[in-house]
Amino acid sequence: MQSHLLKLEPPYQIIACRGEIGVQIATLIVMEETCGDDGKYGITTHSHPVVTYMDKPLTRNNFSKRNSEIDEYPEPVYSVAYGEGVVWDKVECNECITISFTDIPDRKVSDLEFSDMVQEMLENIALEGKWQGLKLLEFASKLEDMGFTISDSPSICHCTLRVSEVQSVDYGDKLIIDTNRRDFPMPVPVMEPEKMLGWYKKLIRQYHLIFGKEKKFCFKSFYEPPYGDGFIDDAREYGFDPEHLTPAQQACNDVVKLLNETDFCKGL
Repeated sequence: MQSHLLKLEPPYQIIACRGEIGVQIATLIVMEETCGDDGKYGITTHSHPVVTYMDKPLTRNNFSKRNSEIDEYPEPVYSVAYGEGVVWDKVECNECITISFTDIPDRKVSDLEFSDMVQEMLENIALEGKWQGLKLLEFASKLEDMGFTISDSPSICHCTLRVSEVQSVDYGDKLIIDTNRRDFPMPVPVMEPEKMLGWYKKLIRQYHLIFGKEKKFCFKSFYEPPYGDGFIDDAREYGFDPEHLTPAQQACNDVVKLLNETDFCKGL
């Protein structure tokens, strides 16, 4: 095995992956010799980002002030992001998203771009089946530390929940419940409806801290009429039999009923 450090030149890419944000200042290229079943020689290469978190002076972020308004989260949120020349050894360059460059002073992220960046992180938390604190809020704080502004979004978000099968190297194939939209992903492990409701409340409270408390969420289930947004044939293609719901599909219906009785959904 051999490695080579390829230093990059400014302007540097600002990259994001799995809830982390950094300025890529170099690439660590790792090469290893391989031998195929036919005995032929080959080379496998891996490229890992080398990042710094110091593009902008880190300050206490605005989200921490909003955070103190919720009794459940009395402690302010800080970004633990000090470091120079940190190798993301668990991530390869092709897994990262380039969200800006260091020579762009006015950096903005739309709600859809924000959602794309947090989707995989939230899915991994759901696959693990254990809630992991203020991950959304921490990620938004890291964006702000890098000089980004997260743009506003419509005040009402209509979400259709459905059962999805997610494949993961670490956790295998598992069923989760998620929205059918790219914006505001809410992957939740299939559990008792009351436990899922608690998970959704924690997610939505963080979305409120980031995008404002005036945002309302309206939920419906893929498995309640009109099925599949009115297209029963399309719904059947996903293995849905309206006469025989699976336990996960029934749990999806049950948690939607609970969600629509909460304060952030009432009146919609």
